[in-house]
Amino acid sequence: MHEEKQLFAWSLTPEVALERLGSAREGLSEHEAESRLKKYGGNSLPRTRRFTVLGILTRQFYSPLIFILIGASVLTISLQEWIDTAVILLAILVNAGLGFFQEYRAETTLEKLTTYVKERTRVIRDGVEEEIDSLLLVPGDVIRLSYGARVPADARIIESNELSIDESVLTGESLAIRKQAEVLSEAAELPERINTAHAGTLVVEGTALALVTTTGAATEIGKIAQLVAETEHEPTPLQRALAHLGWIIFIGIAVLVAIIFFLGLSRGIPFFEMLLMAAAISVGAVPEALPIALTVILAVGVQRLAGRQGIIRKLAAAETLGSATVIMTDKTGTLTEANMRLVDIRTYKELITIPPPREAIVHLTDDEKDILSNALWGADVLLENPSDAKTEWRFSGRPIEVAIARAAHEHGMDVQGTSKNRASLLTFNSTNKFSISGNHAKELYVVVGAPDILLARSRLTKEDFLAMEAEVNRLSAEGKRLLGVARVPRERSAHLKKGTARAEQAADLEFLGVLVLQDPLRADAAESIQKIEQLGARVVMLTGDLKGTALSIARELGWEVDEGSVLTGEELRRLPDEALNEKLNDIRIFARVTPEDKLRVGRLFQKRGEVVAMTGDGVNDAPSLKAVNIGVALGSGTDVAKGVADLVLLNDNFSTIVSAIEEGRRILENIRKVFVYLTSTCLDAVFLIGGALIAGLPLPISALQIIWVNFFTDSLPALSFAFEKEYAKRAHGRGAEILTTEVKAITLGIGILTSILLFGMYWALLHFGVELEAARSTIFVCFALYGLIVAYSFRSLHTSIFSMPLFENKALNWSAGIGVVLIAGTMLLPFMREIFELAPLTFPLFALVLVWLVLNILIVEMTKWAFRSVAY
Repeated sequence: MHEEKQLFAWSLTPEVALERLGSAREGLSEHEAESRLKKYGGNSLPRTRRFTVLGILTRQFYSPLIFILIGASVLTISLQEWIDTAVILLAILVNAGLGFFQEYRAETTLEKLTTYVKERTRVIRDGVEEEIDSLLLVPGDVIRLSYGARVPADARIIESNELSIDESVLTGESLAIRKQAEVLSEAAELPERINTAHAGTLVVEGTALALVTTTGAATEIGKIAQLVAETEHEPTPLQRALAHLGWIIFIGIAVLVAIIFFLGLSRGIPFFEMLLMAAAISVGAVPEALPIALTVILAVGVQRLAGRQGIIRKLAAAETLGSATVIMTDKTGTLTEANMRLVDIRTYKELITIPPPREAIVHLTDDEKDILSNALWGADVLLENPSDAKTEWRFSGRPIEVAIARAAHEHGMDVQGTSKNRASLLTFNSTNKFSISGNHAKELYVVVGAPDILLARSRLTKEDFLAMEAEVNRLSAEGKRLLGVARVPRERSAHLKKGTARAEQAADLEFLGVLVLQDPLRADAAESIQKIEQLGARVVMLTGDLKGTALSIARELGWEVDEGSVLTGEELRRLPDEALNEKLNDIRIFARVTPEDKLRVGRLFQKRGEVVAMTGDGVNDAPSLKAVNIGVALGSGTDVAKGVADLVLLNDNFSTIVSAIEEGRRILENIRKVFVYLTSTCLDAVFLIGGALIAGLPLPISALQIIWVNFFTDSLPALSFAFEKEYAKRAHGRGAEILTTEVKAITLGIGILTSILLFGMYWALLHFGVELEAARSTIFVCFALYGLIVAYSFRSLHTSIFSMPLFENKALNWSAGIGVVLIAGTMLLPFMREIFELAPLTFPLFALVLVWLVLNILIVEMTKWAFRSVAY
């Protein structure tokens, strides 16, 4: 029944469609909705998994390093070296298991985070309009579609008011489609069905009442989703870069290993022994834990930011957050509380005579009541709890419209009755900056919007116009938000009875006055901006408000701004790109701008080499959010904005952007630490074996020992760096650069010096008569403990180990503890010593190990000091 009714919905009149689906304009009853929810299931699409368990597990073996180990295990099997084979196979399984666990955890974390941003729908049930989770929609529900919303299910339009829908996600058509309620032929194809709205598409203009015909998998987009069995896992740019880097390192090491291999053969070492040694050196020389550590660092950072109300929609965005150098922010909701309150009403006459200000509205005059009651017709709000006491009523909708409804309710006006009889003829958008609504029965039509726009469209004398314009500018300079209220003259309202309006019909208006509203500045806004600037990023304000309002808010924030710091949208549009680009350094505020202006400014900043983040919440903000490096959508914003953004602020709070930048810097810094840590230790095996062969000395360490240390002591500390809290106080360059000059210098400096020191100690031990077995055991312990001990020094590339709380990172403490236990077991348990061909250490040799470790820490600290950046 579900699919049959959906098939012909566009060919039925709204009344017949309602009848066929057992519904009415008053909607379904709650009981019937619950019954249908059990029958049809939740309104969700078939989940196209971004990953599969088998796919993640298989990817762990797509590595040249694992290939080498598999080849080495085949060689040991052919030589019947069963102990070596067992250790190598264990190393393969541990590496694959650890990589699988961390990648699976990262993927599932992102899946869970997407559920934080829920879609809500306005639905009519039992004759009452309410807002519910879109997941609970069922066929037969009557829903209200409005500007900025994502269509939650396939639906037949019942009533349309200038409704336009972007269906590009479904049809590929780039232009928005104007929708209406007329009946179509049964043969109408999907792109021709102008009386239907489809799940996943976006309302870009107008409003409508619609009947849900199909939900979930039965929708048009649901059918497409079912055809897609899997989507290919897309690695982040950083992961691709590191994979590429890994191959470069591997090729370089392969050349060195080949030299060592043939050098060993020339010294008379058996072919298979050198082959196994070459494989072990290759494994030890490449930082194979780097991809695993990267996944952990990104996942931990994303989850940590989620705890601070910032949802990163994909791991790739986390790589860019730390590099932002310009933050383009709106005012309302991010810098302010988005809690508009009506603080004054100015009538037509009062705008001319300028009465003394009042601190609060207590009693309204008849003229003021008239202005507020007229403005109420323009407030598209939803009463959330009509069954509660009137003093407890809550309204939802746009902040300004909620403020109007709240004030009207407080002054005894019938908000609920007005809402039921309200007709919306032209919805507000960023182009017109006003709406037209009213009551057909009373032939009352009201225009509500920007006062300067309404003044220009009203019947006014030149003197009155100039006087009111001056007062509007003065009030806005005080930081007030002004909303003009005007009536369409009765003689011009006859054509509006048809139920729709065009912008040009708002002419010769009867200007009534303005509502004066105020949105308090967030308590932490000034501090948050100060922190961002200390982090090296510049904050600029872009707002649709008047110049005076923007200046007033900026001064409240503590900005040192004057008229020259502000550029209005009108002035901006007169400037060519070259001239505007020259002004960008001096402009702190862009007032009265459109979304198109925001896009232009953002692109100009990017052309200058800036990494740009921008906040937005509206439909028209979507192109800008997508174009800049980091799109930041408000949690209270439209589904369109959230759909294209990289970061969603669940609490709309600007301070969350600070957290996001700090977290991005932390992620980059921890990746750099891991790279330096793993790569610097990788050179030890190459220098040790290569040096011994060149010097004609016995090999100091076996292939089995290299694999044991590489997989079971170095990897865990590397993963623990994800939990470090330090971050860079200034941006590094113009992007998520890992291999900075400093990182490369520290890596090579530490790697070469510590490797030479280790080989030098081996040469000295043999030179001064220490037995070969004891010397090899000493080198093994040094080689194994190095990564565990110096990891504490690598917790920061810029702060001395002596200036940090040593055991603050609990994950590192556990990693080091496990590593020490493994090494101690290897040295103390007789059967383990036999497997790894080791001898117990005497006290002098153990003391020498401790001295060697202290020297390595000093080398690391001196190298860090030599390349310490002034940016930290």
